[in-house]
Amino acid sequence: MPPHEVLIIGAGPIGLEVAWHLQAAGHDAVVVDAGAVGQTILSHFPPATRFFSSPERIAVAGIDLPVPTQEKVTGEEYLAYLRSVVRTRQLQVRTFVRVVSAVRDHRVWRVGVQTPAGTESTIEATHVVLAFGGTQRPRPLGIPGEDLPHVHTNLGDPHRFFQRRVLVVGGKNSAIESALRCWRVHASVTISYRGPAIHERVKYWLRPEVQALVEEGEIEGRFRTIPIEITPDEVVLQCLDEGSESRIPVDDVILQIGFEQNDHLFRLFGVPTQGSQAAPVFDAATLSTPAPGVFVAGTAVAGTQERFKAYIETSHDHGPRIAAAIAGAAPPPPLEARVLPES
Repeated sequence: MPPHEVLIIGAGPIGLEVAWHLQAAGHDAVVVDAGAVGQTILSHFPPATRFFSSPERIAVAGIDLPVPTQEKVTGEEYLAYLRSVVRTRQLQVRTFVRVVSAVRDHRVWRVGVQTPAGTESTIEATHVVLAFGGTQRPRPLGIPGEDLPHVHTNLGDPHRFFQRRVLVVGGKNSAIESALRCWRVHASVTISYRGPAIHERVKYWLRPEVQALVEEGEIEGRFRTIPIEITPDEVVLQCLDEGSESRIPVDDVILQIGFEQNDHLFRLFGVPTQGSQAAPVFDAATLSTPAPGVFVAGTAVAGTQERFKAYIETSHDHGPRIAAAIAGAAPPPPLEARVLPES
C-alpha cells in the first residue's frame, strides 16, 4: 500500500479540521486516535457540561454548529456535531488506534499502531501532524494515598456521590463545577484550595453561586489548605498560613488540580520541547517542527498549559498553515479573532 500523504494523530476538533483543510487542498490525509473522536470531551466532561466558547467559535471544517436554544453547547451536543463533521466531510478516521513506534525511512514515516486487542500494523506517511491535546494525564499531588480507589480525577456522573461525604481539591473551573454538581445531588461537600478564595477566573455563571453556598455554610470552604495525606476514611489537610493540620472524614476525594500533557509522542517523533510548560519547538508561520515532516496543531502547540491560551477557537488557522507548508506555498495571513473574556 502506498504511503498516505499526511497522518494526523489526534481526532479532536482541530485534528479533524486540519484533515478537512488538507483534503480540500487535494492531500490524502488519515486521522488516528488512541480513543474515540473527541476523547477528551468524552472522558473529562461531566454530563451536560457547557463549553466556555460560543457555538460559532468552536465550529470546525466549515460546518455550522446550530443550537436551538442559542446557548453554549454541551459536551454531548458537541460530540454529536463532531460525528456529523466526520461523516459529512468524509474524513478518514481510525479510532482506538494507539501509536507505539515511529521510524523515518527515506522521507517516509513508518508509524507502528496497536488496537486495544493487541493487533499491530504500520501506517506510512510522508508528513505527520501531532494534534493531540494537553490533558492526557491528571496532575499528581505527590502525597500518600492519592492512588486509593475512592480518589477520583474525573467527576463522571455526580449521581454516584449521592449522600456521600466528598472532598473536592482545587479552586478553579473543574473543581468548582464538581463541587456544585455534587452538592446538587445531596452530597456533603468540602472544598480544599490553596488560594484565599475561589479563583477569580472561574466561569462567571458558577463562581457567584458556589461562593454564596460557601458563605451560607451549604458547602464548606477550606481555603489556604492543601491535602498532605489521604487515608481510606480521612484526609489530612495542612493550613498554609499556620502550618497546622486537621483531619476531615470523607467517602470520596475528587482531585481537580489540572492535567499535564504527555510528551511521549514528541519524544517518539524527535520533536524538541522547551520552557516550563514543555511546549514543542515549532515555526509559528507553518506549524512545522525541527523533526523532518512533522507538524503540530491545536492545543498540542502549547505543552502543559498553566493558563490556557491555546484552545479550539485560537487554532482555526492551523489547518490552512499546514496545508500551505506542505504545498510549498506562502503561509496565509493570521486570523484576527475577537477574544472574549469568558473564552
